[in-house]
Amino acid sequence: QNAGGVGAEIEDMASGQRHRITADYLVGCDGAASLVRRSLGIQLAGQGTIGYPINMFFRAPGLLAQSGRKPGTFFIPVDRDGVWGNLRVIDPAKDVWRLMVDSANDVTPESVDRDGYLRRALGRDVAVEWIDVNVWRRRSLVAERYGDGRVLLAGDAVHQLSPTGALGMNSGVGDAVDLGWKLAAVLQGWGGARLIDSYDSERRPIGERNVGMATNFHKGNEAFSHWSPALDDNGPAGDRSRRDLGEMLERKIGAEFRTLGLQIGYAYESSPICMSDGTPAPADDPANYIADARPGARAPHVWIDDNQSTLDLFGQGFVLLRFAGAPDTAALTAAAAARQVPLTTIDIDRPDAAEIYGRSLVLVRPDGHVAWRADDVPADSGALIDRVRGAETPH
Repeated sequence: QNAGGVGAEIEDMASGQRHRITADYLVGCDGAASLVRRSLGIQLAGQGTIGYPINMFFRAPGLLAQSGRKPGTFFIPVDRDGVWGNLRVIDPAKDVWRLMVDSANDVTPESVDRDGYLRRALGRDVAVEWIDVNVWRRRSLVAERYGDGRVLLAGDAVHQLSPTGALGMNSGVGDAVDLGWKLAAVLQGWGGARLIDSYDSERRPIGERNVGMATNFHKGNEAFSHWSPALDDNGPAGDRSRRDLGEMLERKIGAEFRTLGLQIGYAYESSPICMSDGTPAPADDPANYIADARPGARAPHVWIDDNQSTLDLFGQGFVLLRFAGAPDTAALTAAAAARQVPLTTIDIDRPDAAEIYGRSLVLVRPDGHVAWRADDVPADSGALIDRVRGAETPH
């Protein structure tokens, strides 16, 4: 790369033919073994490999009926040795399932006792068509930087996490949304010189948060490493053991599935392109999303008529929401226009929306996160617009 752009050489792996591509920016979305990340010399930090799970894929029509199980998509096999994996349907139309073993040592796909694991999970022998077996690494790592100059990174290239909690895709999509509007702004000419740099400032803390939480979910399984010998017994002792186990499973393992706050409740705290209003952050509760319109947070959903949510207003540029009692905003509009920043002003006459958003004026970014809110127009509207478009050094 140089001051004017990026050059990349690509190779067609089938033909061996090579091509050179030039672009203004390059984003490496090339996975955990990212060549782009390694080419930049960016290191990963964290706990590293935290297990070697086994995935076993098979086709089994009528599996639940054969196993005497009620309809379901996700099952957790547990025995006296604790929770050791999960069984889930992958493609119900084709009767494809996956049995995953949480971790195993010194095994290869060829040496895995597929039938033994399946018998342990189902409690009986069931004939299946084996499709594939693979052994993979469960990791807990985040890149030390999310890019260098005109070369950026997103997705698994910068965060590698346990699938417990299902945060991998959400984290990658969040990277793309944050980076996407910033690249568009710069290429369209209204993004400031520091806008791209804010990508690392905003997304890397979220990557660390999500990787840490996914690791904690996985390690929560260790609470089930051993269980009462009475688990298989008939009678009161067995009933009590199974009841206690069920309650603990719902509380501990169930937490992996109660993640609304974790999935959409994150905020870009201390972002260089958001103007803090000094309000304290709510608790970062993984299970519960608390609607909050503080700068840096996701602008909350509120119905503004029978068929439209506030969320439908965002995505094509900045949006200035004006609630009851809002002052004249001509100065803000003029400042944005002078800098070619796309800005739409929308009046909302809904007390419930005004209460949730907390101020009479709320400026929302193209990615749906709040950039600024107040009850008065700032004395220097140009400085505000420059801040949120990444053209000013925060003080």
